[in-house]
Amino acid sequence: MIIEEITYYSDSSYYFEKIKHLEWPVFLDSCYQKDKPQSKYARFDIVAANPFIKIRAKNGVTSVADKDGQGQYKKPSLEVLSDLMDHYSKPSPSSFPFVGGAIGYCSYELNLKTEKKNIIDTMMMGIYDWAVIVDHFKKKTYIVSMLLDSRTEAFLPELINILNKGKNNIAHDFKIKTSIKENLPFIDYKKKFDKVMSYINAGDCYQINLSKKFEVNTEGDSWNFYKKFRDINKSPFMAYFLYENFEVLSGSPERFIKSHDGIVTTRPIKGTKARGDNKELDKKNANELLNSVKDQSENLMIVDLLRNDLSINCEVGSIKVDELFSIESYPNVHHLVSTISGILRKDSNNIKLFSDSFPGGSITGAPKIRATEIIDELEEHSRGLYCGSICYFSFNGSMDSNVAIRSMVHHNQKLCFYSGGGLTTGSKVDDEYQEIEDKVENIKQTINFFKE
Repeated sequence: MIIEEITYYSDSSYYFEKIKHLEWPVFLDSCYQKDKPQSKYARFDIVAANPFIKIRAKNGVTSVADKDGQGQYKKPSLEVLSDLMDHYSKPSPSSFPFVGGAIGYCSYELNLKTEKKNIIDTMMMGIYDWAVIVDHFKKKTYIVSMLLDSRTEAFLPELINILNKGKNNIAHDFKIKTSIKENLPFIDYKKKFDKVMSYINAGDCYQINLSKKFEVNTEGDSWNFYKKFRDINKSPFMAYFLYENFEVLSGSPERFIKSHDGIVTTRPIKGTKARGDNKELDKKNANELLNSVKDQSENLMIVDLLRNDLSINCEVGSIKVDELFSIESYPNVHHLVSTISGILRKDSNNIKLFSDSFPGGSITGAPKIRATEIIDELEEHSRGLYCGSICYFSFNGSMDSNVAIRSMVHHNQKLCFYSGGGLTTGSKVDDEYQEIEDKVENIKQTINFFKE
């Protein structure tokens, strides 16, 4: 394996901007903030480009393209990915989270049956042979590669030269051209809310997540939008992916599943309260969330669901709840977060673990299968990236993933985003509708910055 140290910059967007012109550039962004306390969730950033294998899934067909051509497969996309990763992976303990491997996204509908059409492919994964790894704890940056692609070794000197050039001064124009359109005004949301309540009271589910869609017309390069958004949003599981005809922008605060050296963790968010306008009100709101029986109940339902999901691929007796009902605060909201962990079985693997738990329970409801059926019935939009996952699977046996909430797709000069919340018997329609607005406040604030 090649490890080459290069100059460290605390703002990792510098590295992405340097390689943005290459094919399928990806930026996994912990949104490191040097003015904030050190956080284990904001230690590493990953930048990569030029995958030597490209995987796309659409309409039940998975296409795999490499330097020798393209093939199509009818079997599940994550199985195709697993077969490819098995061929290249060399699991081994490593201090790096990623040494090359698959980086991409899975849409919410990937493992579900639905007639709804996504505006983007249901899965896109690049298999990358090199990556820039930024370690904010050590204040060091490395280029790493296992040299599995015959073209990589010759390209690395050029890559180092690209990254060592002076800072970019390129202006990236971006404008918001229209007001935000919403597909679910309050009167319509209330009808769907009442329908959810009837399902819950009938015993179909304990919790159901209900979302709405937002859309705005744009002009220009969404990278400029993302850079402003990350300054406002400051979440540890952000990302920006640039494909041929669309971009993925994620502002997620939520980890889905991580696996490193056989230790599996998941951190569901369930429970939200807006930040206060002053310190006293902010503290009051945080305490109200921490002590809310309703929010604790919601969170516990999802903790139990995820314990069951993890148990499919973890050793018997290894599942434990490490953290229950912790408060995490972001610029716009407080969240109630729990942590569950387990030990991955030797006869399983990270992709199977991911697939068997996908989509995440925090954005579906419980029981999960029935909740997804009700969501499909009530929501007129496909979710696509929203509530899916942005993830990586490394050749060294590590993986990490987010729940793609607070996430956007920029396609055909339209910026689409979504917001939702979990409904239970204790839910009040006005509060739930307001929570939807609170969650996208950072996106709307960024939109207002670029409005003409």
